[in-house]
Amino acid sequence: MAFPSIPDNKAEKCTQDSRQTLRASGMWSRILFFVGLFSLALGLEQVRYDNYKVYNVRIDDVEHYQLLSGQEKAFELNSWREARHPGDSSDVMLPPQYQEAFEDLLNKYNFTYKLKIDDVQPHIDAQRPKKRTGYMEWTQFHTLEEIYTWLDLIEQRYSDIVTPFTIGNSYEGRPIRGIKISFKEGNPAVFIESNIHAREWITSSTITYFIDELLVPRNPGVRDIAQNVDWYIIPVLNVDGFSYSHEVARLWRKSRLPSDPTGECIGTDLNRNFDFLWMLTGASDDPCSETYAGPSAESDPEIHQLTSYLNNSIPEGTIKIYISLHSYGQYVLSPWGHTAEEFPEHYPQMMHVAKGFSDALYRRYGTVFTYGSSATTLYEVSGSGKEWAYAVKGIKIPYTIELRDKGQLGFVLPPEDIIPVAREVTEGFVGMIAAAREVDIL
Repeated sequence: MAFPSIPDNKAEKCTQDSRQTLRASGMWSRILFFVGLFSLALGLEQVRYDNYKVYNVRIDDVEHYQLLSGQEKAFELNSWREARHPGDSSDVMLPPQYQEAFEDLLNKYNFTYKLKIDDVQPHIDAQRPKKRTGYMEWTQFHTLEEIYTWLDLIEQRYSDIVTPFTIGNSYEGRPIRGIKISFKEGNPAVFIESNIHAREWITSSTITYFIDELLVPRNPGVRDIAQNVDWYIIPVLNVDGFSYSHEVARLWRKSRLPSDPTGECIGTDLNRNFDFLWMLTGASDDPCSETYAGPSAESDPEIHQLTSYLNNSIPEGTIKIYISLHSYGQYVLSPWGHTAEEFPEHYPQMMHVAKGFSDALYRRYGTVFTYGSSATTLYEVSGSGKEWAYAVKGIKIPYTIELRDKGQLGFVLPPEDIIPVAREVTEGFVGMIAAAREVDIL
C-alpha cells in the first residue's frame, strides 16, 4: 500500500541534543573508527547478493515439503518464510548459480511457483544510507553502535523515568542492553525483546521509535500507557548476529555461537533455544539449518541470560505481557506452538488482547494482522520465547508479533517504511493495553 508522507517533526525529534552530545564527546567518530579497524583486522568483507532471487513456492503435500527441505544445502537455499500447511507457500532465496537447476526441479515435480524478488542486492543497497546521520532518527536503519549511543543519551536525559539494565554479554562479548521506562511505582509491566533474529531490522527500528514515543508522549493514548504501565525493552537481543548482518551478511538470521562439531556452520536460531519443549517440533538438529535449535536448551548465552534476568531481576508476577518482536508476515501469535490440537487455559484472553492490538493497528493505515496460536495460524514451533514465558514464567499474555510486510519485500523493506510501521505498531500497543484491561490482565 502507499504510505503517507513523513512529517519532519518526528525525524528531527531528539536529534539536536544528540548531535550536540556526539560532537562534544567525539564518541561517534571513535566508534566508527574502531568498528572499521576491527572489521579490517578480521578481514571481513560484506557479502553481496547480486542476482540472488526470492521464489514463492507452493507446497501441496508432504512430499513437496520434504523435497524442498532436502535441497537446502545443495542449492544453498535461504528460507525467508516456511509454508504453514499443504497448499500454503514458502519464500526461499538462492544464489544465481543454482537458479536454473532449482527451476528445473520445481518443474519436474510440478511445483507451482513464482518469482517474488528478481535481484535482492538493490533492495539491500536501498536499506544502507549513503551518509549516516551520526544521531538517532527513523529515516534510516541504525547499527547497534548508533542504538547504544542513543540509549546513553536518553538514559542521561530522562534519568527520572529510564533505568538502564544489561542482562549480560553475548558470545562475542557485546553487552545486551535494555531499558525500563517507569513513570511511577506499582505499575504492571510489559516485557519486549526485539531483533532476536538478526536480519529483521524493522523490529529494532520500530521499538526504538516506540521508546521515543513513551518518553515524550503527545498522543493521549500513548501518554496513558506510558504513565500507567512499566516497559522493559531490549531493542536488540541478538547483538552478535545483528552486528554481523550490518557489517558482513545482511541476511544473517542466527546467533554467532560456533557449536557445529564439524566447524562447517555457525549460529543458533535463538527463538528455538528456550528451555520449554526444546527440539520437540519446528526446529532442527542440523547446525547448518536456519532453525537449528542449538546443542542444548539455553546453550547460547543470549537466551540463558535473558531467562536468568527475567527469573532473578524482575519481581515475580510483575510482567503481565511478553512480546517477541519479529518480521515478517503481519501476525500476532500466541501459544501453543507445539500443537494445534490443544489450546492454553488463557487462550480466550490471549485472543481478546490480540484483537485489541490488531484492530487498533488497522485503524492507522488499514494494515491487516492475523491472530491465533502459532500452530494453527503459522506453523508448529517449540523452544520459543513466548512458549517459555507462558509455560515456565506463567505470563498469561505472551506473543510473537510479526511485523510488515506479507512477503513482497520481506526482510528488505525500504527505510521509508520505518515510520509508518512504527506508528501503526504504537497504535497497536495502545489497543493491546486497553484490551488487556478489559479482561483483568492489567
